[in-house]
Amino acid sequence: MKKIAVGLLVVMLVASSFVGFSPVNAANFSDVPKTHQYYKYITKLADAGIVKGRSATQYAPDATLNRAELATLLVNLKKLPLETSKQYFKDVPKGTWYYGYVNAAAKAGLVTGYEDGTYRPNNPVTRAELAVVGLRGLGVTQATIDQYAKNPIYLSSDESKYTNYWAKGWLTAAIMPRYQVLSWRQPGRLIAADKAATRGEAAYTIYKMKWPVKKGGQLYIVEEQEPATLFSALDSMAAMTQVLALIMDGEQGSDWRGNWWPQMGRWVPTTENGKQVIYKKEKPQKITLQDGTQVDIYMRYDFGLRPGLKWSDGQPITADDFIFGTLLYLAKDMPVPGLDPYDSVARIEKLDDYTIRVYFTAVDKENPYNVYAKYGLPLYPKHWFEQNVLKTTVTYPKTIDFVLKHDEEMTYLSDVSYTLPRNLKEVMDKNVEAIVNSSYNTKPMHTGPYKITNWVQKGYMEFVPDPNYFLGPGLFDKVVFAFRSVESGLAELLRGQPDLAIMGVINTQNAKTLSANSNFLKQYKLNSIPSVFWEHFTVNFDDPNNLPDAPKPGVAYTHPFLSDNRVRQALSYAINRQDISNRVYYGMRPLAYYHVLPGSAFDEPSLKNVFIYDPGKADTLLKQAGLTKGSDGVYAKGGKKLSLLAQTTNRTDRINTLQIVQQQYKQVGINLSMQPLNPSDFFNTVLPHRTFEIGLFAWGQSSILEPGGTTLYMSRYIPSKSNGYQGQNYSGFRNAEADALMNKWTSFDMTERTKAYKDFGKLYFGVYMPEMPIVWHDQHDAVKLNIEGYDLGLDVAAHTWNIAWWYRE
Repeated sequence: MKKIAVGLLVVMLVASSFVGFSPVNAANFSDVPKTHQYYKYITKLADAGIVKGRSATQYAPDATLNRAELATLLVNLKKLPLETSKQYFKDVPKGTWYYGYVNAAAKAGLVTGYEDGTYRPNNPVTRAELAVVGLRGLGVTQATIDQYAKNPIYLSSDESKYTNYWAKGWLTAAIMPRYQVLSWRQPGRLIAADKAATRGEAAYTIYKMKWPVKKGGQLYIVEEQEPATLFSALDSMAAMTQVLALIMDGEQGSDWRGNWWPQMGRWVPTTENGKQVIYKKEKPQKITLQDGTQVDIYMRYDFGLRPGLKWSDGQPITADDFIFGTLLYLAKDMPVPGLDPYDSVARIEKLDDYTIRVYFTAVDKENPYNVYAKYGLPLYPKHWFEQNVLKTTVTYPKTIDFVLKHDEEMTYLSDVSYTLPRNLKEVMDKNVEAIVNSSYNTKPMHTGPYKITNWVQKGYMEFVPDPNYFLGPGLFDKVVFAFRSVESGLAELLRGQPDLAIMGVINTQNAKTLSANSNFLKQYKLNSIPSVFWEHFTVNFDDPNNLPDAPKPGVAYTHPFLSDNRVRQALSYAINRQDISNRVYYGMRPLAYYHVLPGSAFDEPSLKNVFIYDPGKADTLLKQAGLTKGSDGVYAKGGKKLSLLAQTTNRTDRINTLQIVQQQYKQVGINLSMQPLNPSDFFNTVLPHRTFEIGLFAWGQSSILEPGGTTLYMSRYIPSKSNGYQGQNYSGFRNAEADALMNKWTSFDMTERTKAYKDFGKLYFGVYMPEMPIVWHDQHDAVKLNIEGYDLGLDVAAHTWNIAWWYRE
């Protein structure tokens, strides 16, 4: 998986024992801390006198509520007079505390009973019933519900369990951005339709009834870096990912909580549902391709699209778009950041217009299973590229075979690989340059709640709602995404201009400043979250002045100093990471020692003892490498001083970091100069072309489900002119044994996968140092208090991941 460079009616519980209890601000409920999922909803409803606690200090957000309590809440919400003149249900007699409430709610059409004439007041309210009540309270008609029932969508991990459920139309409408009356149950992002609703979930529903979703207006977002492209196949910058969330949806969905669910797809493939078939390593399935080639198949997946999906131009999304996306990635010299698992596709069968079956062979026979295959295939609009780039229409047969060749290092050989029919890959190969340089970079055709209308380079992008999005058009009339430096972004925040500031606009220093600014806090929530982005040095193993067009695996094109492992280790030991954290980041950034999240199953904590500050050890290693210290105190070898250039972006914190490292290196006897660059030049030219000695920047995991990292360290991902600068192994780390170990990072065997990450850390990352980790990021987003829907608790992928649900209250 490629890396990224820098996701209900609260009762006013008035059962007889609670009648007369005065409203309590939820901030005083000890069991509803500010970090609670439903804190905001409970707080505001309590302030409005709509909900009450079970005591002065306890709200009991996880307790269930019954149908009598639900009716009571609805009556209080709508301020209805109690109805005591008529008995509506035979099991709600006079004399019960809830008699007038249930009758009043029934009279208003907010609740209904059962066919036997009962209301069942003491039964718990199910989440499906909560959805029905919420939508009825908003006046949603039965005709609308019937339309939703034709294509049930829950976007939940347990969606398949409720496909034919009695309330499928209600549940679908309830999670739609335009209504949002039902939250997903956590952990697991469940629709849990038949489960008893909690008081917290009920609070969410009643909040959306009291203050319904609003449409219209403009949303103004600022982030620090401008994307180089919006063509997702060509890049992996975090800045691009933030923007793509507005215009691009996926077949499967995931969030910062680690949940996974069917999004545009009808299912998540698993062995349980039969959409994933795994063959024994010792007994793969053999298939014969159309040219007689026999291949071993280790995995088979079925991927299916929901019916009725459309691209932003209104054209249908079909199985052909899956196939086109795969062909696009596999085209000759296509500069994609990573090819896993697409370069192990052996056959794609179209089961129907919206469903494909994919057969995967093994690139590495020792480890044939690729865990990333379950994420599906890339999805791009075949018709758009045919009309605007290929200038021809290509017909895809029901079965396409892929004869994909690899060298001994398992590098995909795009020039000798082919498809059957052959013309399918050939037409892509001859148009790669046109594809790469097409207007898809600046105005892509996609599948999200918004579509791009304008991009003013070095300024801003503008978006409008996409009426063809399958969950409904975005709720804002216009979204402006602007690119601002830390300084100008801070100035705008202090003037209250942006609705959101994300991804680098608020650095550590500004976060401290803003957290003490009362005027700022009256308008914004400062959301400080743990990050999966880590700042590091990438050291080029090779001489940037002596790089061939087609570097050979296992051959180092020797840098006079940096090709020596001992020198790289010395450079690491000479860095005082804690000093950097203290002086640049006020001690708020934890020290980094691996590319894997600390504390996760894949972490290797012994590396804490490797990436430490030890100038004495640095001295020893430099001497072992044959360097001697001159009269000026600088190490040299062969008459050449140990003088190195570090390049980075023009961010203040990175410049300050390099200034500190300059001082630290000088004390050891290393000269370091620096060159800050425009981010687009640094990320799009210097790093992929490997024209640097030391680069300072950040990597980040694109998913918390898997650490990934093969594109950073595998030999086949060293970018070069011959491979179209594909890959992210900017250091040039080449090691066949490490490659074999990294292949196990995609194993379906969790034990094997975990051990492979740990072993790579101990045997290679901490020895050869393809990266020198410094600190994990601290990430701060500013979100205006009137923006509802923002949801982030861990800094991964797009902070805008659920922007379809955002609106201004």
